[in-house]
Amino acid sequence: MDGVAAIRSVLVADASLVTLIPDDCIIAGPLPVNAPLPAISLSSISKVDRNIPAPGATRFVRERVQVTVHARNYSSQKAILRAIRHAAADRIDATVDGIEGVTIHTESAGPDVLYEDASVWTGSQDFSLTYTEER
Repeated sequence: MDGVAAIRSVLVADASLVTLIPDDCIIAGPLPVNAPLPAISLSSISKVDRNIPAPGATRFVRERVQVTVHARNYSSQKAILRAIRHAAADRIDATVDGIEGVTIHTESAGPDVLYEDASVWTGSQDFSLTYTEER
């Protein structure tokens, strides 16, 4: 389990978000070619383990995850980004299988981009996660 899986877990558990986008369109990794839209792709931006002098069975991790929305129009992209922030922002001790002590906060949001040739609007929101995982 990692930060990408943790964010995906929180997003697919949010009833408001899955009314806008089906949970099978919330994908860890790059969006496949010809994927149905709207869709969400998740990727890890950075990950730091906090090593301590006498490591035990677990380690503390800080990870930054980018959530990117792919939509057919600007209003849909913005609505999905708002729902993502509502679902994942400021989650303290979120329940996620495989990792403990999950805390999620918002980081910076990316620009709005229109890929004209494909008629796809994208936008992103970064999240900072801390959690404890097994070594």
